[in-house]
Amino acid sequence: MMRGAFRFIHCADLHLGARFKGLDIKDRNLAERLRDSVMESFERIVDRAIGEKVEALVISGDLYDDGNELPSTRLWFSEQLSRLDIPVFICRGNHDSSTSWDDCINYPPNVHEFGTEPERIGITEDVEILGCSYSTQHETRNLAKLMDGDPSKFTIACIHCDIDTVSEGYPYAPCSLSDTVGRSVDYWALGHIHKRNMVSTSPHVVYPGNIQGRSFKETGEKGAYLVTVESGRVASCEFFATQRYVWNDLTVDITGKDLSAVTQGMRQDIGPKSICRLTFVGQGPLDTMLRKDHDNVSKAISSSTGCIVSDIVVHTIPEIDIEARSKANDMGSAIIMSGRHLSEKSKEEILKILFENKQMLPFRDEIMRMSEEDVRALVDDAVKCTLARMEAMR
Repeated sequence: MMRGAFRFIHCADLHLGARFKGLDIKDRNLAERLRDSVMESFERIVDRAIGEKVEALVISGDLYDDGNELPSTRLWFSEQLSRLDIPVFICRGNHDSSTSWDDCINYPPNVHEFGTEPERIGITEDVEILGCSYSTQHETRNLAKLMDGDPSKFTIACIHCDIDTVSEGYPYAPCSLSDTVGRSVDYWALGHIHKRNMVSTSPHVVYPGNIQGRSFKETGEKGAYLVTVESGRVASCEFFATQRYVWNDLTVDITGKDLSAVTQGMRQDIGPKSICRLTFVGQGPLDTMLRKDHDNVSKAISSSTGCIVSDIVVHTIPEIDIEARSKANDMGSAIIMSGRHLSEKSKEEILKILFENKQMLPFRDEIMRMSEEDVRALVDDAVKCTLARMEAMR
């Protein structure tokens, strides 16, 4: 029986020194803030560890980002760890299997970095931790199978690995979820997958994700887990966010809206420290502004919401006065008249004409289930889309 609760923080994939991807930053101050945001995120984790008075910090690999481990980064990281009066356990992953400044800048005495062979360390009388670092960047060993805990203790396993059911396509140290069962390990503190994922709760198999998103592949909140152990079991596993910037991929419908309405709606969906890629859809007068003056649209949105607009994708169509276009005596009016003549036919006649185009055959069953009203609406939409494309090409 455990003597009281034991609490620890689990994080992974710090990628200190990493660069942001997919951003063209002309503002030098902003570029520096983005660069520093990864370090700020880890500093918040240390602050939380101190504030919560946890018993240990577990970091499951990829502390640095390949060649971006500068002496200043290593020194800063070491100084952060020295703020903690608790043991810190680290394993290495594919991005930090070998680092440049091991002999020059040592970690403080409270830090234990697991070697390339499995190790077992007692944290308290009732809690132990197992761990193993990569022996090479492209680790092929099944590290999960190297972990065997003491059944009489609460056991944490700290490894950087790729479980097949949640793989992101980079199979380093591959293993399967079944490899985590029956090893007397109560909490698998994993790293490598950048998307937060509690893979299992029996036993706990946890990827905390990385601590700061760096591209639109890494959207949403980022941070770490505060884990509470009571009576030899995980009592709670609480995620807390530490990122400075959140990446958001948003779709914005302009139909029936002006720029003010669009920005007002966005303020409800995003925070002031978001990096956004905006895909505009729908139909309306904003289409012209988006196509001809999207830089000012971007500035207006940034000013109103506080977000950083990284990219704007325009899939909108302009507002079209069908009656006015039908009197123009040009290709557009001919398309409108053809659409009207087609809409006057029965559903069966419309579908017969439609399916003369072999490209429509794969959608035959779906279209056949549509009502006559929906089929006519389909014709009207086709006319509007064709006119919109013509307007966009002008």
